Amino acid sequence: MTRAVLGRAHGPFIGLRPYLTRDRPLFLGRDEETEAVVRAWTGHRLTVLHGDSGVGKTSLVRAGAAPVLADQGHTVLPTGDLCFDPGFPTAVLPAHNPYTRALLAVWSPEEFPTHGPGTSLIDFLRTRTGTDRYGRSRPVFAVLDQTELLLRRSPAPEQWRKDFLEELFGALETREDLRLLVTVRNGHLDELRRLVDKREVEHAEVALRPFTPNTARSVVAGCLATVGSRIGAVEPGRLVEEARTVRAPDGRPDHRTNGVEPALVQLLGLTLWEEATEDHTALMPDDDTEIDRALTERLAGLLEEVAAEHLVPPDVPQAWLRRLVVSDDRGPTGPSHDDPDGSLTPGIVHALEDRRLVTTHTEGTTWVLRHPRLARPLMGLALSPYAHGLRAWGDRDRLGVALGARTRGESGLAAEHAAQTLRSLSSPAPGTHALFTTLLADLAFERGEHRAAAEYYTAAARTRESVGEGVAVLRLLVAEARSRLLCGERASALALVSAITGRVHGDPSLRAGIGQVLWLAGQAEAALDELEGALRGGGGVSEARRTRDEIRDAVAKEGPVLQQRWRG
Repeated sequence: MTRAVLGRAHGPFIGLRPYLTRDRPLFLGRDEETEAVVRAWTGHRLTVLHGDSGVGKTSLVRAGAAPVLADQGHTVLPTGDLCFDPGFPTAVLPAHNPYTRALLAVWSPEEFPTHGPGTSLIDFLRTRTGTDRYGRSRPVFAVLDQTELLLRRSPAPEQWRKDFLEELFGALETREDLRLLVTVRNGHLDELRRLVDKREVEHAEVALRPFTPNTARSVVAGCLATVGSRIGAVEPGRLVEEARTVRAPDGRPDHRTNGVEPALVQLLGLTLWEEATEDHTALMPDDDTEIDRALTERLAGLLEEVAAEHLVPPDVPQAWLRRLVVSDDRGPTGPSHDDPDGSLTPGIVHALEDRRLVTTHTEGTTWVLRHPRLARPLMGLALSPYAHGLRAWGDRDRLGVALGARTRGESGLAAEHAAQTLRSLSSPAPGTHALFTTLLADLAFERGEHRAAAEYYTAAARTRESVGEGVAVLRLLVAEARSRLLCGERASALALVSAITGRVHGDPSLRAGIGQVLWLAGQAEAALDELEGALRGGGGVSEARRTRDEIRDAVAKEGPVLQQRWRG
């Protein structure tokens, strides 16, 4: 990527999002840390990369270590965030752990949703086995990023998370060719260590810390040079010193931090870059109040975004952050996890943590400001709401917010976002409309409201059919069939399955779902035909095999009785 292209793309700073592979020209200052992670990852079955929120763990993996290993010719599975994707309806294979399905969608996005759903991690990894020219197994490098999602207190079903981690570490013990890298925040490191200690797997830990001032200055200068900026040579040092400086309420410097937080450098750098003069020869205003004003505007926008995601007024997160600033190191008590009806929910606080604004002393109870430099700009929110207003969300933005809420276990919030979008005057495009409807169906199915789920699946299928998305229609019809069967509509369910059977040869995960519905309806022979077909197709193998073995065991033990019952 040329300097001109980089400059037009996003300038030298990327803000609070992580660096990705495409950002490698701007990912600077972490050569030693990248080497340390690569060395640990290649030398141990399990590597734990830990650090505070915003220190750059995800960036180090996605723009540093993973691309380096790929450049060396290693097999590195794709990296990404866990997300419960309604592209594969829950009711097709409801026994498959949704976190497992989400991780397989990250590790093998090109195969989702036809082959990954219904497959265990061990079965998936078995298909990735390779050998070198000497016949030795080649290692497979994989990542579970942001493991705190699975460890922190959450409304997501604890059993799902527990079973998923058991499956993941079980695969690590079984598959000697797997090299797993796990990232986690320091606040959850002890809990992860307790899980690791139960396993007989050699592992290494790598700690990621803030930049030193010299490194931070080199990073800022290097990023400016990479995009061909004409910013003066003294500006990187001024920016770093500003990021280190904690000011008293009257604006006087109080003290400087020893380390420099990468997230704060990015937040400050992007904010000032966008505020800079058109000729871009100066970055830092001479007046520190101008810096605070710009940061207040940026923070106001961030808090409006958090509020919109959680369907509360912006005053809710703003007021809590101001109380946090006033309380200083004592930290205000966070929202009660047992009081989900309060305006300040645990989800809002976690969203502020994910945006690098707060961190915890004690998980879920005592919180402190992540970057003391932001104290004055945050207090400015009380007097000067500078935000220009929330950027208009597109269909995909709204869907991402709803799916993020569902993945975190905030099902009610996810459902409300979906319902509001479907009620809006500007209805989303058919494909997105169907995904929102499927999300509502999945949530209803998980609540045990099978008739409501069936109706949502029907509506989603009609929308998909209207734009010719035939394969997606078949998945929705299988989900509808199971839902109708569970609410006592056996004839309707079997009619749906009959209309589908024979049309899904290239979708083994879906065939596994059909086989399960047939078995649930008492159609053992037809179920076995579908399940054997799924196993031959190479996908959905774990659920297909489990159900096939269940049928065989039942027939062997109670064959005549079952046959009489089915005939009756």
